[in-house]
Amino acid sequence: MREADEAPAPPGRANGWLASFPARFQRKISQGAYRPEIDGLRFFAIAFVILGHSLERAARFFPSYQTTLAGGAVETYLQLAPLGVSLFFAISGFILASQAMKANASPLSSAFLKTYFGRRVMRIEPPYILLLIATWLLIRFTGYVPEGTHKFDVEPQSLDLSLVGSLIYAHDLVWGTFPRLFPPGWSLEVEVQFYILAPLLFWLWARLKPARARAAMAAIFLGVGVILSYWHFDTLGSVHVGYSLLRYFNFFWIGIVMAYAKDGLVARIAAWPRAAVTAIGWLGLAFAIALPGDETLGFGGEALRLLGVYLGLMCAFASALAPNSSFRAFCARPWISLIGGACYSIYLVHLQVLQVAASLLFKLAPQLLLIGVAAALVLSWVVVVAVGLIYYVQIERRFMTRNWHLLVLTNLRQWAARGGAPHPAAEP
Repeated sequence: MREADEAPAPPGRANGWLASFPARFQRKISQGAYRPEIDGLRFFAIAFVILGHSLERAARFFPSYQTTLAGGAVETYLQLAPLGVSLFFAISGFILASQAMKANASPLSSAFLKTYFGRRVMRIEPPYILLLIATWLLIRFTGYVPEGTHKFDVEPQSLDLSLVGSLIYAHDLVWGTFPRLFPPGWSLEVEVQFYILAPLLFWLWARLKPARARAAMAAIFLGVGVILSYWHFDTLGSVHVGYSLLRYFNFFWIGIVMAYAKDGLVARIAAWPRAAVTAIGWLGLAFAIALPGDETLGFGGEALRLLGVYLGLMCAFASALAPNSSFRAFCARPWISLIGGACYSIYLVHLQVLQVAASLLFKLAPQLLLIGVAAALVLSWVVVVAVGLIYYVQIERRFMTRNWHLLVLTNLRQWAARGGAPHPAAEP
């Protein structure tokens, strides 16, 4: 969901606390040039996820929502959490492929793999592990059971065993259920499966020099991905694969293709009118939203739907990358790119905030009118972003520092050498 892919840009002029916040807390990154427009795409992804999951809670708790919107056509088009996760997958494919293109080593070389997996482990895992352990401790010592949920009372019954499954990113593969402590963690498990496979994909692409060979590879993988997305099988032997990379591979793949096609694509559309380049971004997102899943479509209809979603997301990518696009300018706006840049932290905390807010509000006003539910949802979105930004600043951002673990070890050694006494500079 999140990748350390770019280097910090110089902060802009501060016009008050609100204006200076994005520049002060922009992501710390390891290499390359900062691309705020990519964080802008992440903004759309996290917004889709929050909207979809907040509507799920409204449908579970409030009768006014259940009788007016739940199950209707409007709600079908607003259930955007799956599209948001799919966009996250595409962005991951794009970022990782971009990093592989910049690397001087072969994607299967020890030098590349050491840096590649080291960045994943040291940058991405700590915030997730801290969240899991904190949630486990809260439930273990308070006995709290989330109300109105469908994912908590599932296998394994042992909360400790569920924690272990989540820590090794194998909960769904082993038990075929969403993680009990953090249900959206299924998508992080899919991401890890892709991380393991990605270097081989980059190596294969690099081996195919002719453009026709690469185009054939792209088409073959795309076709196989469509088949796997439609082929609803839940297990391969004893391994559960209903929510695995097999089903979502194509979203990562279109991100990879966009990374390798970026320069040529941007050069082609650079001569287009600004309005046209902007339109393909907004219309691409709208087109993807307008194609919700429908199990009654059959293989042909579902294949066309998936290809339409892929096309819509690729258009959004193209417009976000084009220098003369107002869509790109929107994505690069300071607060939009900041929220997108903090999307990992927001993703990690959003469901807990939405769940607690919805259950508390239901207890206070069980017969709340639909307009009141809508106002409460908007307020909950603000709270989700605020809590997510706090987690981002206080937790996630600390692990963005290069070699942070070495700094921690150095401080511990210095502390031990002083016999546990505080550093003189820290004394009052």
